This record gives sequence, C-alpha cells and structure tokens, in this order.
Amino acid sequence: MRAFLRADPDVIMIGEMRDKETADIAIEASLTGHLVFSTIHTNSAVETVVRLLDLGCDPFNFSDAMLGVLAMRLCKRICSNCREAYHPTCGEYDELVRAYGASDWERVQRAYDPELTLFRGQGCDACNQTGYRGRVPIHELMVVSDPMKALIQTRARTGELMALAKHEGMRTLVQDGIEKVLQGLTTYKQVRAVAIK
Repeated sequence: MRAFLRADPDVIMIGEMRDKETADIAIEASLTGHLVFSTIHTNSAVETVVRLLDLGCDPFNFSDAMLGVLAMRLCKRICSNCREAYHPTCGEYDELVRAYGASDWERVQRAYDPELTLFRGQGCDACNQTGYRGRVPIHELMVVSDPMKALIQTRARTGELMALAKHEGMRTLVQDGIEKVLQGLTTYKQVRAVAIK
C-alpha cells in the first residue's frame, strides 16, 4: 500500500480493511487528497463506524476522511417466467409496515386496499421449481454530514448514529428491501433472510 501511494494515484481501491495498519494508511491517503474505496465487513452502514473504532482508528481522522458508507446485500430475484401477482393478507401487510417502521411508512404511501398487489414465484423449469432466478441488490447509503462527523468524533453509540442517519434521509437495508418487494422484484421472506439480523 505504501509503495502504491508513491505512484500518486488519484483513485485507490483496497480489497478489504481487516486491520488497523491498512485502515490507517487508507485514512491517511484519503486525507491527502486521494479518493479511496474499500470494503469492510459489517452488518450495516452505521456499524462501519463502530468497526473502525474497534480496529483502533482515530475517530477525528476517519470522520474527516469518510464521505459515505454503502451497505449492500443480495436477495433472490423472483423468477420472471413464473411470477404471479397476489393480494397479501392484512397480517402480511402489517408485518411489512412493522419491519419498515410505522413512522416512516408514510414515505411509501401505500395503504392496505384491494388494489395492493405483491408477487411471488410459482416455480417452473427456468428457475428449477424454486420461484427465484437471479439476484437483486438492496442498499443502505449513509452520507457523512457535519453533524454525523461530530457524533463520530464523540464515539457516539450505534443507535444515535442510526437515528441521525435516518433523520438525514438514509433508507435502511430493510426499508430498501421492502420497497423492492412492493416493486415486485423480490419477496419479504428473502429480505428478512439477508437484512434482518
């Protein structure tokens, strides 16, 4: 990594930050004007901050260097050959609302009515009778604003960081997944399997 920086690249991609030394070099490179991309294994975008703190990184440095964190999971996509529409039960609808967050549900603007349609795969030869074929990504993007930097520098708890990120407009993995359920791309069962820990 240090040898690579001597070539003065504009953009640097680090395979994964697993240790303090790699993270520190990446942060230094970012602070000196390089655009640094890296992967780090966490359950959500907000938990990346906690992971960097656990590695022993200086919160003042990495909060200044960090522009944003994108968390991503892959869900199974409903097979397009055998996809069928159905009207969900009231219980299924309530489960979606609870998982999304009742206070945030108005953003979706979807009421329980006879027109509400979800999709599922019946199973066919194309999908090997599973009802799924291919993948669909779900995302969570935390943009690091000035108030977020201030929270990181004070080593705030994950809940505080999450509350601020959601207040600033971040959609969680589960929320993005549920929106893709409503679009007919995947099922809530799949979103639950990959995004709810």
